[in-house]
Amino acid sequence: MKHQTPSSSWMAAGILLLASVTTAQAQQASADGGHVAANAAAPSSDIPEIIVTAQKREQSINDVGLTVSAVTAQKLESAGITDISELPRVVSGFSASRSNDDVPVFTIRGIGFNAVQISAAPTVSAYVDEAPLPYLAMTGGTMLDLARVEVLKGPQGTLFGNNSTGGSINFIAAKPTPDFSAGFHSTYDRFGQVFVEGFVSVPITDRFGIRVSANTTQDGAWQRTYTPGPRLDNGNADRSAQRIIADWRPTDKLSISMNLNAYYDKSDPQFSQLGLAQPSGGPGSGVVVPPYGSIVTYPLPPHDNRYVDFASNPSPAYGRDDQFHQGVLHVDYDISRSLRLTSITNYAHLDMAVHFPIDGTRIDIIEGGHDGKIKTYGEELRLAGDFPDQRLHTLVGVNYSKDEIHESEVYAFNHFSIVPPGFKFNPVTDITSETRAAFANADFDITPLLTLTTGARYTEVKQTDDGCFADNGDGSARIFQGNFIANPLRGAFGEPPTTAYDTAKCLTVGPVPQFLPYEFLAHNKEDNVSWRIGLNYKPLQDLLVYGLVSRGYKAGAYPFLFALVSDQYSRVKQEKVTDYEMGVKFTPNRMVSLNGAAFYYDYADKQIYGTQPLLIGPGQVLLNVPKSKAYGGEFEATLTPIDKLTLHAAATYIHTEITDPGALKQDAFGPVNYIGKPFAYSPHWSAVFDSEYRIPVTGDLNTVVGLDGTYNSSAYGDSSTRAPYTLKAYTVLNAHIGLESHRVWSVTAWVHNLANTYYWTTVNFAGDAFERTTGVPLNYGIAVSYRH
Repeated sequence: MKHQTPSSSWMAAGILLLASVTTAQAQQASADGGHVAANAAAPSSDIPEIIVTAQKREQSINDVGLTVSAVTAQKLESAGITDISELPRVVSGFSASRSNDDVPVFTIRGIGFNAVQISAAPTVSAYVDEAPLPYLAMTGGTMLDLARVEVLKGPQGTLFGNNSTGGSINFIAAKPTPDFSAGFHSTYDRFGQVFVEGFVSVPITDRFGIRVSANTTQDGAWQRTYTPGPRLDNGNADRSAQRIIADWRPTDKLSISMNLNAYYDKSDPQFSQLGLAQPSGGPGSGVVVPPYGSIVTYPLPPHDNRYVDFASNPSPAYGRDDQFHQGVLHVDYDISRSLRLTSITNYAHLDMAVHFPIDGTRIDIIEGGHDGKIKTYGEELRLAGDFPDQRLHTLVGVNYSKDEIHESEVYAFNHFSIVPPGFKFNPVTDITSETRAAFANADFDITPLLTLTTGARYTEVKQTDDGCFADNGDGSARIFQGNFIANPLRGAFGEPPTTAYDTAKCLTVGPVPQFLPYEFLAHNKEDNVSWRIGLNYKPLQDLLVYGLVSRGYKAGAYPFLFALVSDQYSRVKQEKVTDYEMGVKFTPNRMVSLNGAAFYYDYADKQIYGTQPLLIGPGQVLLNVPKSKAYGGEFEATLTPIDKLTLHAAATYIHTEITDPGALKQDAFGPVNYIGKPFAYSPHWSAVFDSEYRIPVTGDLNTVVGLDGTYNSSAYGDSSTRAPYTLKAYTVLNAHIGLESHRVWSVTAWVHNLANTYYWTTVNFAGDAFERTTGVPLNYGIAVSYRH
């Protein structure tokens, strides 16, 4: 899309933020006599200990008997990661893709749910400081001003509830500091994109402190068209996130933290490349538009991540408009030296809208759109007990949440091969979900070397759905449903034509023999018990051997789709994953850290969108796959073999397999034997590595050189494993070199995708073609940081 000029509002906000940071730093520097204790911040050759809250209490990561990947703020900054979609660059076994409606899909160890709906309960849950973001569409601003990111692998149902069968991601925000601190980080890249993030942390009193942070990303259109005609650009960013954290400790026993988060995103969505033409109407059915011909004869894009074709002057214009607000109140009260009562109250609201082309051509075959609103409220009340004399740590609590979701999906089929030109369809749904849960966990030291860990959680979920296939106001959906589907079916069953579709609110064709307009109204209640039991064995202070069996659930779901006939509305029941896992964590000295794990998943009732034979032919439905399995292993190593050099690598192997597909026997192209087929977006191998070497220049100045990379073996975007769904194997390398003054300030030149590797992370079939979401091409730029 056309290059956008940054608005005066974000420029003013950025200037004010930087001005406040700079002014505050100057005042503090003056108060301190201009002295900076650089030596205190000098990097050490030792591997730093990482403290995590994976079990809702602070522990060394090497004492936690489960697989946790912790990524520090320093590593995020060194890697240039500013968006959650980039986390797979530093976490093996984790993938972040997007559906063809630009809805995020997260997968850990092959466990994911590929769906277009924002109301889809995920398999990977997301939290900011333990406050849930229950739908992945709400995760856009999570990378702001972090202390670290914790990625927990395997079912986390006992502590984190439903919808964490694959794992959980907790974004730990940087907190107010006891002394004044401030800083900023900024980058500028080859496409003209500017990123600026800054924070100010002010201790108002010795018991009350505030931290304010914000970031903005602007411009940087990196996609461009490749066929003859006016050159069109796409990829401009216009997004910002803001956070205020206030910590208050009125007494020695009571602490109160308020966390206010917000973000907006009006960026261009990334457009998909044309992968392979496959007109749904068969050979010769694609519309012919000179000079490009039909989609079958349309030139494929060059093997370059930049190039993508799309129509000019769409109506409405392509783009995104997301607004998010969240408020979290976290209260801790120490009842005694052994008991702490915690309350976490969370409210979040998302308004989102996105409009995009579907087919990757200038022909304007299909235009997609997705609008939605999510409101969620939650409360957790828990009591933690630490009884060292009894060798026992306990955690008991209750949890309540209520979600309200409205979404619609306006599609314009301008030249789709199987419907008349200009038809518009608009499925609409309103879903509510109410969850109540009670949980208990305990760690008991059987001996000084052996700890038993147990936990269970009872969860009850009530859901309602009001599904409606609505007309978009132009009457095209009424004509299509009434004249092309309902009345021919009525005629086949001896019924006269009906005019009910001329005025009906909902246009799904109802059941035989009347085939009258149908509105889907449903409600459901399910419950489950998640649990875990494990043993942690520490024969040496620096060696942990653990075994764990755990079970988690993903809530049942209602479909969101183009329901032409009522048979497509079918709810699926909750899915269940049982994990059998063993692992080792070994830190023989401060220069070596080694972790490994092996796991086996017994997967029941996996939820998947598939195809079923209907009266009108094959149609999309939401199904349960009765039996599946996944198994594999992970290895991670961190080394500091010489002073100032840090090496890190992690690799994950997974094998996923459908063992009993149940009713899943075909896709849109014909019969498929799904027995033995893998899960979507589940490469056998994924690996990450990074290395950084600091070379002293003067007493307080270092040269920093780093190299990092990502590898993913081939995979598929769909379990049918048809060739067009292939995601080829790829390796991406990145490098940086710069100067730093003992991490007070730094100037860095960086290169991402050093070899300009051509790869794609998502494949979808949409209408008349397979489309691909490519990776980011070769990019380079400069980064500047300052902290005080």
